Amino acid sequence: MENLAVIFAGQGSQYEGMGSKLYDRYPEIRGIYDSLGKELTDISFCGSIDDISKTENLQPIMIAFQLAVLKLIRAHKPELLKGLKSTCGLSLGEYSALALSEIIDEDDALRLVAIRGALMGKASENRSGKMLAILKMTEDEVREVLQSHPEFEGKVYIANINSSRQIIVSGEGATIDELKDFLKSNKKLAKPLSVSGAFHTPFMESARAPFIETLEETSFSSPKISYYPNVTGEKYDGTPMVHVLSEQIVSPVLLYKTFKNMVDDGVARFLEIGPGGVLSTILEREFEGLEVSTIKNDDDLIELLEA
Repeated sequence: MENLAVIFAGQGSQYEGMGSKLYDRYPEIRGIYDSLGKELTDISFCGSIDDISKTENLQPIMIAFQLAVLKLIRAHKPELLKGLKSTCGLSLGEYSALALSEIIDEDDALRLVAIRGALMGKASENRSGKMLAILKMTEDEVREVLQSHPEFEGKVYIANINSSRQIIVSGEGATIDELKDFLKSNKKLAKPLSVSGAFHTPFMESARAPFIETLEETSFSSPKISYYPNVTGEKYDGTPMVHVLSEQIVSPVLLYKTFKNMVDDGVARFLEIGPGGVLSTILEREFEGLEVSTIKNDDDLIELLEA
């Protein structure tokens, strides 16, 4: 059995009713939603996409969904995890990867993202921000655009390097709109993301400092499988998790580097736990010879479990 990595999606592909069908069908995940709390569970199951997408709501809601999917796979289709050697997550999804690798437990994952989401939501209120996916441009090409236009300096930053030709930028809302218009006028593709702040930039500095205090009160264990942090894109080397997770809030996510290192380290199969299938699309486009599976939503998992 070839080495498997389970990877977890980030914000941007959430949907109304996320997790509700699983909750109704499988009582064993109800404890996760009990930990999430009634208010957030109601938003996840019955709320509008606007309410779900508020970062203080979305962060714990998404982690609850991912942990529920993982629990159901372990209970009903454990063979899907045979050969599990590695994990990572995109931005928020990193916390599900931490739980899978047993660096933290489920309760701490939910607790940390609730606090993280609240702090990042507050930081977003203090300084309105947006994120933009730039397609079919390299990292160097995007940096050239930002550096050659003074109006973007200090207002727009590279936030995610998702693939060789998919770069996410993050920054001040009005300036992101200006950048989008500039790219469009130059026949470049850019797509706004469904998020509510300028994540993974210095705009989140006011969230990082208080989050350090929370992290310092958290117990972290050594990973049971290989874990690749967003901030380095390399196999975890024992750096204190307080540093890793606090820096992640204000630093670019090196997803493409992560995937390249995973493949170089022998991972040949990937299972993405969504919502959505963004990571799978990147893997299939950037690498050859991989086996990539995706669980995008409730219906995907139900079909898989009951096949």
